[in-house]
Amino acid sequence: MKNGQNLAQILTDNGLAQFGDALLNFAFSLALTETTGQPRGTKVSDRTLADAAVLAGLRRHLPRRVGRGDVANSLEALLGFVWLHKLITLDEILKCLKAENVSHSHGFARLAALALDRLEK
Repeated sequence: MKNGQNLAQILTDNGLAQFGDALLNFAFSLALTETTGQPRGTKVSDRTLADAAVLAGLRRHLPRRVGRGDVANSLEALLGFVWLHKLITLDEILKCLKAENVSHSHGFARLAALALDRLEK
């Protein structure tokens, strides 16, 4: 694990989650803009992020009784961490989010899997 932090610490870091929220909203808006050809600014829903976190297996690293918002925050924190530590690029984030025939949750789950893989290297 990079930077001496374990995965549970990263996933529950509120500062990383806030940064990751801004990063993912920007990346998602940019992906939609590039895909549709029309400028878009949007927020990613907690439901989408929580579903993606579960698909990626992040849920098992969190305390038992947490709500959807906390599960969504874990994905935001993970992505914030790997981006800040230059383990993933904006282009890689966009590639995951712009994949053809993939639901938004699956795109974010693919992104989480990539982030987890980079953490382990």
